Amino acid sequence: MLKKLLEVPVIIMIFATMLILVSGVSSFAQPIWLNNSAEDMPTAFMEHEDANSDGKVTIDEFKGPDNEFNFFDRNGDGVIEISEAPTPDTLPEGFGEGMQGTGAKPLTTVTINGVKFEIPYDVFPWAKLPTDVIYERQPVQSYTNSDGVTHYYEVVYVSSGNLNWYQSAYLAQDAGGYLASITSEGENTFVFNLVSDKKYFWFFEEDGPHHGIGIGPFLGGYQPEGSPEPAGGWRWLSGEPWSYTNWCKNLDDGVIDKDPRPNDQPNDSGSGQPIMGFGEMNLPVPTWGDYMGNTASHGGGIGSQDLVYGFVIEYESKPN
Repeated sequence: MLKKLLEVPVIIMIFATMLILVSGVSSFAQPIWLNNSAEDMPTAFMEHEDANSDGKVTIDEFKGPDNEFNFFDRNGDGVIEISEAPTPDTLPEGFGEGMQGTGAKPLTTVTINGVKFEIPYDVFPWAKLPTDVIYERQPVQSYTNSDGVTHYYEVVYVSSGNLNWYQSAYLAQDAGGYLASITSEGENTFVFNLVSDKKYFWFFEEDGPHHGIGIGPFLGGYQPEGSPEPAGGWRWLSGEPWSYTNWCKNLDDGVIDKDPRPNDQPNDSGSGQPIMGFGEMNLPVPTWGDYMGNTASHGGGIGSQDLVYGFVIEYESKPN
C-alpha cells in the first residue's frame, strides 16, 4: 500500500511536468474516457484503448500520442493494465485543458473553401504567417485531366514541418485555390511526382512502434464529423466527386512496407483521423493515409509530434 501511495505523487509530477511543457497549447482531441466519472474512468479507458479486449493495452493499440504511453505504463512493462488506467486522482488538476472542446483554447469556427470546421487551432493568411514557419513555394505546374480540363498545382515545401492540415488548407484558400483534389489515377501520378522527393516526407523511427512509416504532403480530402469510420463520408474540399481513391494497402514486403501491423488505410487509428495525405509506407509512395487533424500543428505540443513537410495547392485557373 505504501508503494502505491508513493507512486501517485510521482505520476502527478510527471503529468504536471507534461502540462507545463504544453501550457496554453491546443493540439489534440479530448479522449472519450476523460468524460467519465471517477468510478467508470478506468473501465472506459480500457474499453477505448484495448482493441483486442485482452485486458492489456500495447503501444500498437494505444490511440493517444506515442509520447503519452509511458505516462500510463507506470511499471514500465510495455503494457497498460486496468490497475494503471487513469482516474481523476492520478491526473493533475487541469488535465485535459487545451484539448478539443475544453480548456484554454476553445473551438472556433473556420470556413475553408465553403466548408465550416470547428477546430481548436489558429489559422493564418500568408501575410501573417508566424516567423517560425519556414517554407518555399515551388513553381506552378499544369495538368490536363482525362476530361480535358486543365488545372494548376503549386507545391509548398514547409521545411519547418509545423503546419497542420487545417492551417495548410486555409493558406491554400488564401492563395486562391484549395488543397489538391485527386479524381483520377493520372492526376494522382502527376501530383505525386511533384512531391516524390524524400524531403517532402517525414518518417517515424524504424525501431519504434510505427516501424519507420512515412507521412507525406497534405491533400484536400476530409471526413466530416460523425461520418462512419473508417472510410465513410470522405469528401474533397473542392466539392469534386469522391470517385477515385488510392488508399494505402498492406504489403508486408520488408522494403516498401516494413510495418508488420495491418496497414490498410483509412484505419482511423488514434483519436480520430479525419484528414489525409500521401504516405503510410517506408518510402515516398503515391498512396494515401488518414491522419489526425493535429498532425504537425503550429505551436507543437502533445499529439503533434509528427511532422508534415508540405502540401499541394490546386487552382482552377492559372494564378497570377
